[in-house]
Amino acid sequence: MMHFITEHFKNIAKNATDQQKKCTKIWRFVLFGSKTSSKSGRRKSKKNDVPLVDLSNCKYEVLRIVLEKNGWEEGQEDDKRCHLIWTDLSVGPDKLMKLNKGQKINHFHGMLAICRKKSLFCSLSTMRKLFPADYMFFPQAFILPNQLSNLLNCFSRSKVKTFILKPDNGSQGRGVVLAQSVRDVRQAMDGFPGSNLVAQKYITKPMLINGFKFDLRIYVLILSCDPLRLYLYREGIARFCTERYQKPGPENLSKNCMHLTNYAVNKYNPNFCFNTNENETSKGHKWTLTSLFKTLSIQGFDTTILHQKICHIVVMTILAIVPLLQHNYKTYVGDDNGQSCFELLGMDVLIDHRCIPWLLEVNHSPSFSIDTPLDLKVKESLITDTLKLVQMDPQGISKLRQQ
Repeated sequence: MMHFITEHFKNIAKNATDQQKKCTKIWRFVLFGSKTSSKSGRRKSKKNDVPLVDLSNCKYEVLRIVLEKNGWEEGQEDDKRCHLIWTDLSVGPDKLMKLNKGQKINHFHGMLAICRKKSLFCSLSTMRKLFPADYMFFPQAFILPNQLSNLLNCFSRSKVKTFILKPDNGSQGRGVVLAQSVRDVRQAMDGFPGSNLVAQKYITKPMLINGFKFDLRIYVLILSCDPLRLYLYREGIARFCTERYQKPGPENLSKNCMHLTNYAVNKYNPNFCFNTNENETSKGHKWTLTSLFKTLSIQGFDTTILHQKICHIVVMTILAIVPLLQHNYKTYVGDDNGQSCFELLGMDVLIDHRCIPWLLEVNHSPSFSIDTPLDLKVKESLITDTLKLVQMDPQGISKLRQQ
């Protein structure tokens, strides 16, 4: 299996266009994004050479900042002249079948197979049965209420077990609770109509920096699904809790700012420290991935091995749904060498005390909010490099539509 993945990476690098290599200044298998900040620059273009982008269902200002700096224009909703549709919403077959020739959209139909918590667990569990050695990177989980009895049996043993219960389609830490007993689980389920939950084994010994728990937001670009072209962004964001970590117990299970790393949860804590400029990459409660890895390296951890393990997680997770993506693409888009869809994912990874990464969630519309200068620095570069790889060609699209 691992030989196949290595060869797959080599094929991606071999088949990439010279323009892609030039734009990203990278090429260490699937990495993309220059090592220095990728600043957009307005370019002079003829009117018919300017990409037109539909952002009618996109709430993030950073997309508009990138478009403006590149000299691109924002179009109207459902404007058939638009070359690109960037939406925060998932897309169904009807949306794909309405795409015009050469038009691109930033989602695949079928991504919810890993971007919903229950579906993610089911997809990865299926692969674990087939390739157990390659799919040991996600915590044990139970789907509720279907597997409730299996979950409750875990609490019958003498050793205290901690599970984190999450709504299947929840986000930003809403509705998340920790449970260490049958009573805790029952109370949590009573608070959710329909009890559409996932109970995931809580990692009680996370890696700590200065006594605080953190997780990583890893950015992954699927440039096409058939053929599969997969990229891992060089940079990312480490998100810290705002209360010093303590092993979960009855006295602190409800302390979300101790156990949940979500920015949406911690930013309201009085202890939250915002970065005041883009160079503060290892201060406050948001760090860059680069700064975090430097700190771990100073502490004696092998970040090269850590990065390799994160790459492994990324590839194996995507491979779990490639057949589904390819089937949907051929059914609703057709055979265009994978040019119509792409997807920019946000994967949440937790590192434990042994420096082993664990996949927690996958987000098909990760937050591109720019509340801090650090957010703007990372996300503007991310969007800029993504659009370079997507390679918009308005003139080529116009010629294609005239055929």
